[in-house]
Amino acid sequence: MTVLLSFGEVLVDLLPTDATGKHHQPIAGGAPANVAVGYAKLGGKSYFAGGISADHYGVMLKQALADQGVATDYLAEVPGAATATVLVNLDEQGERTFEFNRNGTADMRYSNQHFDNIPWQGIDIFHLCSNTFTETAIFNTSLYGARCANAFATLVSFDVNLRLSLWQDTSLLAERVEQCFRYTQVLKMSREEADYLALARDKSFEDYLQFCLAQGVEVILVTDGANPVQCITAQQRFSVPVPKISAVDTTAAGDSFISGFLFALGLELEYDLVNLTLKQRIESKAHLEAAVVFATRCGAITCGQKGAFPSLPTLAQVS
Repeated sequence: MTVLLSFGEVLVDLLPTDATGKHHQPIAGGAPANVAVGYAKLGGKSYFAGGISADHYGVMLKQALADQGVATDYLAEVPGAATATVLVNLDEQGERTFEFNRNGTADMRYSNQHFDNIPWQGIDIFHLCSNTFTETAIFNTSLYGARCANAFATLVSFDVNLRLSLWQDTSLLAERVEQCFRYTQVLKMSREEADYLALARDKSFEDYLQFCLAQGVEVILVTDGANPVQCITAQQRFSVPVPKISAVDTTAAGDSFISGFLFALGLELEYDLVNLTLKQRIESKAHLEAAVVFATRCGAITCGQKGAFPSLPTLAQVS
């Protein structure tokens, strides 16, 4: 079984409980936390690494991760720091807008030393997002974690996952995201995110994909709502249609997709040779395509329910 370490923010999603939007329920969330939970609910072994508060929300979040089967050995409690919160508003199609409260919160206070205490030889996949790139200190720590993963031949998965409202200076965004590409093997982004980054570099979508590959990225996954998912490598390119659904809440759909993809990479599929490595699997079109199909099912199931952790599917639900 492959082992996942997901790094970044675990925070409180405040979800509306009525049509007026005046009342909200606190629910555990945060993109990398969702990925750790998604991976664990499918049956994988996952750890979450990140800063966490000692306040009542922090206690709730740590317990929520543990309740979903995520190992919390590499959580770092940050005394005196608050928990990040995000007010989630949903439109009639289940699409989201976000209002973040994330000033000096615990998730921004993880350090290089915390990464040094992780036994990397036991980690197969390291996953991160760009929400820890918004401030210099935590950005540098994020890249340090990716470098640690590279040093131990751990597969690095990077979900761009742009939240522009978190950036005080968006002029830094493209450069910081692209610095992570050089450590990344699996890159996931939405078409909207890819277009944003391409425009920032005055490139077309297609030219930007080639730019990503030139930085060393081995697999690019581009999601596009109800449109097919594109999978691009230096050797091949294909698209996979997504299941047709009526979305209730798209919160965590992308996280469900990438956790499903990473989990499926570790499955022993019937056409595999014995004991293919993760690197060999991302070079195999058959394995890649099966993993993307599996991932689209995960994302579709998640769209059918409200909330993050509760909507992430089990293996039985996907199968």
